[in-house]
Amino acid sequence: MILDKLSFIEQNCQEYSDTWKSMNWITAEKVAAAEQKRRGLLHSLLKTAEWRFSNTKLSTGDISPGCARCGEGVWSCLFINGVCNANCFYCPSEQKSKGVPSTNNLSFENPNDYQDYLSLFKIRGVSFSGGEPLLTFEHILKFLKKIRKLESGISHIWIYTNGLLVTEDKLKTLRDAGLDEIRFDISAHHYNAEKARIAVGIIPHVTVEIPAIPEDLPQLKQVVGTLYDSGISYLNLHQLRCTPFNNANLIARNYTFLHGPKVTVLESELTALELMQYTLDANIGLPVNYCSFIYKHEYQAAGARRRTAELIKTSYEDVTQKGFIRRVGIMGTPKDIEKIIQNLTENNCERTLWQAQKGCDMLFFAASLWNDINFSGFRLVVSYYNTALRPTVSYSNPFKEIHLNKHRKVVIERKTELKAKIIEEDLIRSFGSLYIVGSNPILKAENIFQDIDGYEHFTHGLMDYY
Repeated sequence: MILDKLSFIEQNCQEYSDTWKSMNWITAEKVAAAEQKRRGLLHSLLKTAEWRFSNTKLSTGDISPGCARCGEGVWSCLFINGVCNANCFYCPSEQKSKGVPSTNNLSFENPNDYQDYLSLFKIRGVSFSGGEPLLTFEHILKFLKKIRKLESGISHIWIYTNGLLVTEDKLKTLRDAGLDEIRFDISAHHYNAEKARIAVGIIPHVTVEIPAIPEDLPQLKQVVGTLYDSGISYLNLHQLRCTPFNNANLIARNYTFLHGPKVTVLESELTALELMQYTLDANIGLPVNYCSFIYKHEYQAAGARRRTAELIKTSYEDVTQKGFIRRVGIMGTPKDIEKIIQNLTENNCERTLWQAQKGCDMLFFAASLWNDINFSGFRLVVSYYNTALRPTVSYSNPFKEIHLNKHRKVVIERKTELKAKIIEEDLIRSFGSLYIVGSNPILKAENIFQDIDGYEHFTHGLMDYY
């Protein structure tokens, strides 16, 4: 469901009902000042930095191959365990259960099943996370070696770690097993980058990936230059996110909270932008990539939706860039519908790309047929569907069972998000210009399809403050 700001505020209020009043929510006055500060930072940054992935991710230089796979929507993150040996105040969840390796609502005790999962969904980048993955080192090796046996597809494999258990021997073992990149959260150990420096020259790509902690900005400015001098490949900055688990810790630090799909920290975003600008002003050559919460929420989720949508949609439906299934049809008299079908047949259009509804007063068709249809006298009907990957059937929505192999299957469900929106004849061409055959910036500015655009287009830039 595409929610508006008021809906998000209500949703946030319900999630934090017990602590809502004790949270330092942004005010109208703070919004104006914060937006002015962000505009100034972005104006300066964008003289050198650039937007990537539909203008949703900001970076000052190259990004790692792993980040590229993420942005392309062909990445799988396998949470190898749920235990950790650090005690970071910002951790979004309790890390006390070893658990079973899992991803996208699915558990994988058997590496063979995960290998088949990667092949089915055409995954090209795999990461290992936790918890702290190195607490189950042999488990990582087992999955890593199996993934590397895939004959094609996987182009980049990386691991996230706090570094506390890293040794030169373990790094060499991971390299020999096929690891391409290792990412260190040095904020978990007082910004000690010694373990990251050890990895340089052993693992092909060494990245520091940390949350942008506001009170640590002075220290970060001191550290960032030494990271570059040490041969670190990339610096990734994340926006702090509030969860019911870390809520008390963030409140204690008097952060300013922002509303949205999930609650985030204002000062964290501004800290990330300030540090990016500092590296440019100081001529530090380390590429910095800002991974905002809204990028993760929108872009990463869209990639997962696209993968499942392609496997459950019909041949006369399409998948939007946001990963939703779009079904488009025209309404008219049976006689007029028959004329459209006759024309498509005479033009040798692929028969599977359209489907007449029983009674022949509705014709569903794929976007590729748009220019073959004369819409005069018709109304357009548009529906959108979301998809979800599940281990078993819930029977709550239509579904399709997909076999990974002869021992394991998964379920893809589709749920109606927007049902049968009617578009009158005079707006059909505008709809096509926006979403089917091109992009008309004038129409987009007029925002004539507000209830549709969220299923079709990404919102450029960073999330509004409210």
